[in-house]
Amino acid sequence: MDHEIFGNGSGDVRCHIVEPAERMARVCEKFGMPLTVFFEAEEYLAFEREREALKKAWGYDPAAELGAQAIDLVRRGHDLQLHLHPEWVGSHFEEGRWILQPDKRTVDSLFETQEDASAYIGQRKAVIDGFYEAAGSARRVRAYRCGAFCAQPGRKLLRALTENGIAIDSSLVKGMVRNDEHVYLDFTAAPEGRRHWRVADDVAVEDTAGQVTEIPIYSRMGRRFQQLTPRRLLAKFSGNIPKEQQRDMVSQLGIGRTPVSVLRFLAQRFPIKLDFHNMSAGQMLRWIRNAPPAPDADLDVIVLIGHSKEHRDDADFERFLAGVAADPGLEVVSMSEIAERLGVRRRKTDD
Repeated sequence: MDHEIFGNGSGDVRCHIVEPAERMARVCEKFGMPLTVFFEAEEYLAFEREREALKKAWGYDPAAELGAQAIDLVRRGHDLQLHLHPEWVGSHFEEGRWILQPDKRTVDSLFETQEDASAYIGQRKAVIDGFYEAAGSARRVRAYRCGAFCAQPGRKLLRALTENGIAIDSSLVKGMVRNDEHVYLDFTAAPEGRRHWRVADDVAVEDTAGQVTEIPIYSRMGRRFQQLTPRRLLAKFSGNIPKEQQRDMVSQLGIGRTPVSVLRFLAQRFPIKLDFHNMSAGQMLRWIRNAPPAPDADLDVIVLIGHSKEHRDDADFERFLAGVAADPGLEVVSMSEIAERLGVRRRKTDD
């Protein structure tokens, strides 16, 4: 679950992060299952930096509440991993809104040298590791997710992950393509029929010499009109979502205003993610059970995605976890546990 406000800086930390994340964690605890939280460290540091201005504007200290929740979740057995939106670097809070850097969407775009990129990842990892330490846990960050899946170019990023002991990246959605003013990514050439693969310079290119394992978010290719479900529309356009975010999202999609342009948009092929805030419990369980098996030598891992800011329905989330718990062929594990299992398998293979 990605733990963040909206990509344009709108949203409220209590309403869109802390409260829904707590409800999700409680549901997981009913079944003894860990919740993996991809904690947005750059956003958190911005909240720390603008602490006094935010306390005046919002009436509370968002950084303090996020840090307290992170430590509490670790103590309760949940998992924290690193998530970053580089456009928050150098951000500032002005006249009640956040001013971000929209041209800085990738770690590679932030720095000229590998040394600087590696130091940056190490410093942000240390934020999450500090929460583990404060909770009395020996665990440390083992997985990373790029904000908005912006993992290309990724040579400096992947080397930075390796140098900081981060074993897993989970930023790729097979079939996703994006090419706009600030972002270019193309995941269409990612390995077919594989649940995960090693990478070194590009998350979409398998490299057996790489020290980072790419575990993609599970998806199927479909058409955009297949996403027009009541659940997804509520997640994106309910009264809980800031109007500014809704306008920006529609603008970024480039739908157009004529009937023909709308029809063309809806007919576009597009990867539909296994997202527990945009799918029903039954649909998620069907997708998981019908997913192609992993190669015999691989761990059979399926990654789901969700966002605290889109969480609305505790009951359906509970129905999904109840279905998983009742199926002896399924198991919910944290990213930390996956990293450990991958490490054991890799050592056996090397031996």
